[in-house]
Amino acid sequence: MTSSISQSTLKQYECNWRYWWEYTHARGIDTFNAKSADIIIFLNKCFKDGAKYSTLNTARSAISLISAYDINEDGLIARFFKGVLKERSTKPKYSTARDVTPVLSFMEGMHPLRRLKLKEAAEKVATLLAITTAQRLQTLASINIDNIIKSETGISVKITDQIKTSKPGAWQPELILPFFKETPALCVASAVSDYMDCAQKLRDKNVKNLFLATVKPFGAASSQTIGHWVKTLLGKVGVDTQTFTAYTTRHAAVSTAHKRRVDITVIRRCAGWTPSSQMFFKFYNKPIQCSNEQFAQTILNK
Repeated sequence: MTSSISQSTLKQYECNWRYWWEYTHARGIDTFNAKSADIIIFLNKCFKDGAKYSTLNTARSAISLISAYDINEDGLIARFFKGVLKERSTKPKYSTARDVTPVLSFMEGMHPLRRLKLKEAAEKVATLLAITTAQRLQTLASINIDNIIKSETGISVKITDQIKTSKPGAWQPELILPFFKETPALCVASAVSDYMDCAQKLRDKNVKNLFLATVKPFGAASSQTIGHWVKTLLGKVGVDTQTFTAYTTRHAAVSTAHKRRVDITVIRRCAGWTPSSQMFFKFYNKPIQCSNEQFAQTILNK
């Protein structure tokens, strides 16, 4: 049962479980079958200690996972959270999606890939993949070189490892990377192929992940390392990386695709969402951030 939960989720819930365990044992409450009133009093204590809505929501999810009954269906707890939202309202982390054009223009200058250092090549390929596939960093870290199939038209990559969206009967992502002959410097298929050639001499025969760490012993790069590469490249472009992290590349990719009239069915399939998913419209459909200079320049332009 523990194996059904991802390591990242376990890590996120660990602190909440410890706090809940100490709270219930100090008061003689059944940790796994607490009453609604006990859970609300606990959450209210966290609220008075300064916890935000998202923190309380994580605590509720952690308790729900070990509770004997589904507390998410409890009307009293739902009412409590409505009150929290009014008392301590939250704002979306991202109100806009950044424009990918400056990032693409910068990466055009990083050509050919073979003349770059391994870390620079990794930064470009990781960012280019993130933009053109709209996949999570976890998925990019899961790319296995044995699952990369080259053809005359491009490259296809099957993701066979367990990822966040993996479940019985669910569709596993397949990344389709066509050759982009119009702008060779931005051809993601060529970039992946060139990166494999650059990393080949450093690759241990037992390491099958596409991305390698840039320091010895050059093992498989984690999703956190790939995120760091993307964030570093964004910083070089001049992107405010305090506001726009590596993960926002996914927001930028799907928002740009939607703005350029890509069918929502295609966006859902590429991003790994179900055909009926409303994830894009709820959380990812953001206006593209533009510079205010454009307004003044347009007015002054003769």
